[in-house]
Amino acid sequence: MKNSSTSNLLRIPGDLTEAPNSRFLQAGELCFGEYHQRVEQKPRNIFVTEHTLIFVSKGAKVFRFPHKEIVVEAGKAIFLKRGCYLLCESIADHSHYESISIFFNESTLQNFWLGLNIPDTDSGAPSSENSEMLILEMSPALEGFRDTILSCFGYEGNFLEQLLTMKLQELLLLLLDTPIAPELKAFFGEIFDETRTDPEYVVSENMLTPLSLQDYARLSNRSLSSFKRAFQSKTGQTPGNWILENRLKHARMLVQATGKTIGEIGAESGFNNPSSFIRSYRTRFGTTPAADRNS
Repeated sequence: MKNSSTSNLLRIPGDLTEAPNSRFLQAGELCFGEYHQRVEQKPRNIFVTEHTLIFVSKGAKVFRFPHKEIVVEAGKAIFLKRGCYLLCESIADHSHYESISIFFNESTLQNFWLGLNIPDTDSGAPSSENSEMLILEMSPALEGFRDTILSCFGYEGNFLEQLLTMKLQELLLLLLDTPIAPELKAFFGEIFDETRTDPEYVVSENMLTPLSLQDYARLSNRSLSSFKRAFQSKTGQTPGNWILENRLKHARMLVQATGKTIGEIGAESGFNNPSSFIRSYRTRFGTTPAADRNS
């Protein structure tokens, strides 16, 4: 299923590599980025393709999740889980914004984390409000770490991958010395739950997010063809047909049970293109959303 709305998404870190105010350090599966924003920018829909830790060093940003809004300002950091879908927005008085981001490939992160042999006896389930992100207050040690990352951007030696590997290990150890360590353990424990990469689980959890099939495949740690085969084998339907059918069922429930506008319902059901939403609705139910509401 091709969804034209997916072109409106900014996928990070991939799409940031083209941003004029960004620079990246990449070696193997490790990626560190620096971003500068000098003027206020329009809100952007963000899809996080790798677990991401963002240190805000200047200014502030608003991160809008489906059920929560967070302002992250200088002196704080935010950890975004892979697969996160949100709106990122500038703040008028903080248009000069700077940040440093670390992008964690899931297999790399898991190997490092498990290699630390961290006991999990004191980690419980993450709270529902922190299922997609964690907010972290900067400590002197973390501020020092952030500054050393900046120095790495000038490194011209032959051991960049080894250097970044050591930096990632250092970061994990420093995070375990913060007040959110128990929550962090639970957060990572949920990340490494293998059921979360099951194709049916991935699609059902994210079906109202305007993603491409390639995005769903990435979340399940599979190639696109493998993802399609696994999903159809389990459900008897192609992922594109399953997603469209269930988005339309959700939309019809909203049409008949709420007073939301047709545009709002389409957007909340994964259709960012109103014309496409109405056309699909008519094809499936034999009537338009507006006529269905008034019948």
